[in-house]
Amino acid sequence: MRPIDSLERARLCRSALRIMKKRTACDAYKVFKINRNRAEAFVRIFDAPGGTPRRQGQPSNDEKELLRGAVVFAVGALDAFLHELILEIVPRFGGDRTRLNDALKQIAKDDPALALRVSLARDGEEKRCEFRDALDGWLSEKSFQGSAAVERALGFVNCRIEWADFDTASGMHTAERLQHYTKVRHSIVHRGAKPTVNRSEAGECVELIKSIAKLVNHRCIAFYDASCGIA
Repeated sequence: MRPIDSLERARLCRSALRIMKKRTACDAYKVFKINRNRAEAFVRIFDAPGGTPRRQGQPSNDEKELLRGAVVFAVGALDAFLHELILEIVPRFGGDRTRLNDALKQIAKDDPALALRVSLARDGEEKRCEFRDALDGWLSEKSFQGSAAVERALGFVNCRIEWADFDTASGMHTAERLQHYTKVRHSIVHRGAKPTVNRSEAGECVELIKSIAKLVNHRCIAFYDASCGIA
C-alpha cells in the first residue's frame, strides 16, 4: 500500500467532513420546525394549563381558542415553509422553468430593471440575490395554503410527490384533511368565526402539517443532493 502524502490526506479529510456535514434539512424546514413547535405549544398549554394536567370537563372559552390557535398557526407554518422553500431552491437550482414561466413573465413586467441589475451583478451569488428578491416580491402575493397550493409549490421546485405518498407518511387522507383544516383556518382568521375544534382535531392538524413538511423536505434534499449538490 502506497503511503498517503499530506495533500492526499487533506483531500480525504475534506471529503470526510463533507460527508459528516451532509444536510438533512433545508433552511426553510429548520424555520418550519420552530413554527411547528409554536403550534404544538398551544396544544401543550391546553393539556396542562399552568403546568398542571388539565382536568376533564368542558374547556373554557380561552382553552377553546388555544385549539383554534393551533390550527391557525400550523396551517400558516406550512404556508411559510413552502414560500421559503421556493426562495431557497429556485434562485439556486432553477426549479421547473415551465411551471415558473408565468411568474418569470410577471416579474419581468413588474420589475423591468431586474435584467439589467442581474447582468451588472458582480458574481453568481449577487445575481441570485437580485433574482431572489424579485421572486420574493412576487410570492408575497401568493398563498400556499390547501392541497392545490401544495401541488403548485412542489411544481415550482420540481419535486414530485404523489398524494398517496403523503397519505402513507401521515396515515390520513392528506389532501382531504388539509383542505378541511385550511377552511377552518380561513373561517377563524378571515371571518372571525369560532368553529368547534376539539383536542383530537387540533392534534391531528399539527401532525398532518408536520408530516407534509417533513416529506417535502426529505424529497427535496434527496433530489437536489443527487443532482446538484445541495448538501
